[in-house]
Amino acid sequence: MNHAVRAIVLAVATTITTTGCVTTAGFVKRPAEVSLPLLIGAAVADLVVTSAAASQIQEYSWGGSIATGLALTAVDAAVGCLTGACAALRL
Repeated sequence: MNHAVRAIVLAVATTITTTGCVTTAGFVKRPAEVSLPLLIGAAVADLVVTSAAASQIQEYSWGGSIATGLALTAVDAAVGCLTGACAALRL
């Protein structure tokens, strides 16, 4: 494989393995089987984990860590909904 294909495969694999809890819930369970409590739990877990990870950056304040967690959770929820994980919301 040439270098460009390897880079694309690595980028896709990294994106899939580091996606958040909502997207993973949609991939692991069929979209119709993702219940509302699972969806809420996945969003809360995603917020906690990303905020905790962001708090390890030395120059981030407490508010910056929470804002980073909220932003990444929003992106994860959007991607999860695009993959069908938000079927429990009946949107």
